[in-house]
Amino acid sequence: MPTPNISQKRLKQIAANFSQSSIMVVGDSMLDEYVWGDVSRISPEAPVPVVHVRSRSSRLGGAANVVQNLKSLGVSPYLVSLCGNDDTGILLRKKLEQAGCNSKGLAVSCQRSTTIKTRIIARHQQVVRVDSETVIDVTKDEAEVLWKSVSSELSRVKGVIISDYSKGVVSKPFIVQLLDACKKRNLFVAIDPKERHFDLYKGVSIITPNLKEAHAVLGVPNAQVNDREIELLGWKIVKKLDLPYLLITLSERGMALFERNTRTFSHLPTVARNVFDVTGAGDTVISVYAAAIISGAKPIEAAYLSNHAAGIIVGELGTACVTPEALLAACAEKYTGQ
Repeated sequence: MPTPNISQKRLKQIAANFSQSSIMVVGDSMLDEYVWGDVSRISPEAPVPVVHVRSRSSRLGGAANVVQNLKSLGVSPYLVSLCGNDDTGILLRKKLEQAGCNSKGLAVSCQRSTTIKTRIIARHQQVVRVDSETVIDVTKDEAEVLWKSVSSELSRVKGVIISDYSKGVVSKPFIVQLLDACKKRNLFVAIDPKERHFDLYKGVSIITPNLKEAHAVLGVPNAQVNDREIELLGWKIVKKLDLPYLLITLSERGMALFERNTRTFSHLPTVARNVFDVTGAGDTVISVYAAAIISGAKPIEAAYLSNHAAGIIVGELGTACVTPEALLAACAEKYTGQ
């Protein structure tokens, strides 16, 4: 299917509705730390680069980044997540509040540390990433705290995003309870999945796996595939998980949208001019897609906007967000020939 030709007027109508939308984000929150520096020599102790540190910074990651993305779009987000009783958790909450996001639903756990991913960047290249985290399913008590946050806000939102980074918030009893409640309210549910939880997601509105995760759904090895093979892969996932829609992100190849009722497969080639860092691109894709659908977009329109948003984000180093103005400007470039 050719790239859709969607008018700027239509896209502006959708973006104008973002501010009338409200979305709950449930999942694993984390902090992304960046150590910025230069490399000019190799260590005499081992064949590794020596990074001379110039600066440090930290940004929201995981479900917290999804919330920040929604806020940047003008959507009213509500986060349901956990952090540890530690300095990183305090900073995570502070970063949320600085971004104008409500942190009331960020519960403190004494059973786990706050996930922090430290990336060392030298001359625009990631040298190494160090993860500090606790990977365990939520306890019964933690699940009850999370459910209180869900039940207090679910009636006020128009949709739910589940941001699964496989750190523990997405555990079977809690998520089954959440999805049952969403089904009763007929809420739109979008999921950024991880491999071990696919069976929990049968019948949700949409999942947004990358190609590696898409292969994992079917239990087949990840491999480079052509458009026809992607199409066959996608339809098998739609059938297996009983999905009305599926959006597979394909990195430098763009994304693929599957619409069950019309049996439509759409491949949207990437619009990125430069790819510096794919960190957080999946968070942006699911945020923009969900915001657009809840704002009245058709699935192909939502995918079109998500694809352009991803094109902006991968051109930045580290996690980043898009505004409606930047998103519309990116979409407008095809009409101006830029």
